[in-house]
Amino acid sequence: MTGKPANMSFYVKNTGSANHGNVKLISFKPENWKVEFNPEKLDKLAPNELKQIEMVVTPSDQALVGDYSVAVGVEGEKASKNLEFRVTVKASTVWGWVGIAIIVLVMLGLVILFVRVGRR
Repeated sequence: MTGKPANMSFYVKNTGSANHGNVKLISFKPENWKVEFNPEKLDKLAPNELKQIEMVVTPSDQALVGDYSVAVGVEGEKASKNLEFRVTVKASTVWGWVGIAIIVLVMLGLVILFVRVGRR
C-alpha cells in the first residue's frame, strides 16, 4: 500500500575463493521511495559465507496502484551483482467497502420512501 513499509530479505553469498571486504548495498528505486538495508554494509565476506540482508521498501505516498521495479546492487572489492525485485502497490479496500455501504443505505432509504409515499 502507498506509504506503508514492506519487509523483504535476501542472501548475499561469496561463491569465490577470496575474501570480499567493504561490501556495499545500493538501491535503484522509483522517485520519492525509501529503501533501507540492515545491515547497511558488510565489512567482510569470507569464501562460501552466506549473510542475510533485511530490506525495507517504503513506497511514496503519491505512488499509483501497480507494479514497480526496485533494483539492488551488491558491490564488493572484487565482484558485484545486481538483483531486481518486483514491488506491487495495492489500493486500500476500506474505501471500497465504505462506498458499497453508502450505496446500500441510499437504496434502502429509497425503498422505504417509495413504500410510504407510494399508492395503496
